[in-house]
Amino acid sequence: MGLFWALVGTTTSASGTKWDRPNFATSTLSLDRGDGTLLTYRVELATTPRQHAYGLMYIEAMDADAGMLFIFDSMAVRSFWMKNTLIPLDMLFFDDEGRLVSAVEKAAPGSLFSRLSSGPAKYVLELNGGSMRANGIGPGARLRFPIGG
Repeated sequence: MGLFWALVGTTTSASGTKWDRPNFATSTLSLDRGDGTLLTYRVELATTPRQHAYGLMYIEAMDADAGMLFIFDSMAVRSFWMKNTLIPLDMLFFDDEGRLVSAVEKAAPGSLFSRLSSGPAKYVLELNGGSMRANGIGPGARLRFPIGG
């Protein structure tokens, strides 16, 4: 299944401080929590290496229906840490078909410990820590495509 979304222009800079946060395109994402119930999130799209590296660093709070979707060009085991991340996050790793591969719940803010997907993933959805449990997101969870459509 193909993805469709409109990307707006992005800017980048090299230093990685909270004052030079890259611009992220935004979209609406539908997620089947694993039982046919659809959840909707407003997400920022991280599509470039600079955006992948910056992610949600320095964000002090997110709305309950907000998150970030990391989109990679290919399938690979993904590794994420929480450097300069100020809030706990749930990390959901999805394959190229949008199926949940694995998840990390409530990753601790600021941790440099690498959290790996249990298998190859093309997408990583970061939500507020505790969102998976609070919203009943389970092993059969699946992204719905097209994103933003």
